[in-house]
Amino acid sequence: MQSNRTTDNQGRRPIGFPGGFTVLMATYHGDSPRLLKRALNSVICNTLVPDKVVLVVDGPIPPSLHRVIDHFTHDHGVVAAYSPDNGGLAAALNQGLKLVNTEWILRADADDFNLPNRFASQALYLQSNPTLDMFGACILEVDEQGSPLSVRRVPSSHSAIKSTMPWRNPFNHMTVAYRTKIVRDCGGYPDIHLREDYALWATLLARGAVTGNVEEVLVHANAGLAMYRRRGGWKYALGELAIQRHLVQSRVKSPLSGLGQGVMRALVFLLPAVVRGAIYTVFLRR
Repeated sequence: MQSNRTTDNQGRRPIGFPGGFTVLMATYHGDSPRLLKRALNSVICNTLVPDKVVLVVDGPIPPSLHRVIDHFTHDHGVVAAYSPDNGGLAAALNQGLKLVNTEWILRADADDFNLPNRFASQALYLQSNPTLDMFGACILEVDEQGSPLSVRRVPSSHSAIKSTMPWRNPFNHMTVAYRTKIVRDCGGYPDIHLREDYALWATLLARGAVTGNVEEVLVHANAGLAMYRRRGGWKYALGELAIQRHLVQSRVKSPLSGLGQGVMRALVFLLPAVVRGAIYTVFLRR
């Protein structure tokens, strides 16, 4: 797969990522074959074509997913890397990092739809902000039928991102672009359940990474109340305590703030599913 540089709306300025870009994805047995096919199509059919697409298969998968992956590896040049065991998203993405030979990595999820102009829009943003090390965009959350739910907006400036970091994740992971070297240099994604991306951003900021976000929706992300109701139990609660500890260690927030917020959020994960979903809907998205 080779990158095809495109041009801006006036057809004058060429658009691309210096040093090329790889789209990094991961899938596992719980993913929908239909949504994975849609996600991969949205990547390879973007107006700016990636130099490479790396898909890490995290553990055993059913034949229905194998058929989708085989189609894209044989017909579209997607590079599939298979892990014998399900090690989680952090381990899968760190495995994929080893297969990247471009200067930039753009993340994409196996159940999301990338708008046709996503990569070109981010390339244009980088051309206007060439000192950036990492940046993302806004997302439209949709249910499994594709009906819109809400827009998750993120702060656009580096200073606003730093101010937001202690309290919530200032990036939408499935939209993020980052320099390959800076993520490799810090050891990749920390193994914190459902918080591996948040932990990585904190590490990069602590190391002086320059950040930003595009102020437009570039990805339709699969979400919905049912998903947030499922996200509960001790594993999620312990993950919340772990990310707060990481934020404190990265000097993003104070120990007292990390303890207080960690305990409160961990308790939410231990509430009944119906109550947890209501809290997310009524309070957190506000």
